[in-house]
Amino acid sequence: MAFDANVDIGELIKGLFSKKESKDGAPSTPNPHAKTLMIGVAILITIVCYIYFVYIPTQKDLQIKNDKIAQIETIKFEIATLSSEIIAGNEKLALAQVEYERRSALFHTDKEMEDMYGQISLLAMQNKLTVTKIQKGTEIPVFADGSCASSNNLDDESEPMPRKVGYYEFVVDLEISGNYNFYTSFRNGLAQLKKIININNESIIVLDSEGNAGSVRVTSSISTYRLPKNEAEQCI
Repeated sequence: MAFDANVDIGELIKGLFSKKESKDGAPSTPNPHAKTLMIGVAILITIVCYIYFVYIPTQKDLQIKNDKIAQIETIKFEIATLSSEIIAGNEKLALAQVEYERRSALFHTDKEMEDMYGQISLLAMQNKLTVTKIQKGTEIPVFADGSCASSNNLDDESEPMPRKVGYYEFVVDLEISGNYNFYTSFRNGLAQLKKIININNESIIVLDSEGNAGSVRVTSSISTYRLPKNEAEQCI
């Protein structure tokens, strides 16, 4: 059936719902466009139902899935960034650990400082020397390059900028008496200790005593070193 495009839609709809009778009282013939219009209305309703019940919900669901995919991509990027930072952090930690072990091999800890006094006394005894004095002297911070600037210090310009301490130097005063040759062996023993020990100054007095040739009394100060043990000692 061909559809006449020139038909008046208003008249068509009016004709559908109006009852007409022929001049002789017999029922009029059905409108030939009624079936076409009903099919068009049905198609239109079908399209509206599809858009409302299928297309729109599908688009919303698709948008939600796209958002989730975007979130997954963002999370993947953040994980990759964190992984790179963790790898870099582990490398820095490994380097710091190596440096700490290197410095720890040369510097004393608090426990080793106490052991050092016993080592000196034992070394003197092994060389037949008498330790008449072993006393801890001054403690001097040795500063490293850079500063320990903090937000508090930056806000208060009247406060002096704290300086970074590389290590602390301890001075130990010694007084030893005995044979000079044995004393030279004692000094060699100090030099062979694993930790750094330096002799700052030394005064040797020869003792005039019969039967004790080569007897001396040595007054000296030695320096040893330790690392800062906490954050308070790292910046002063």
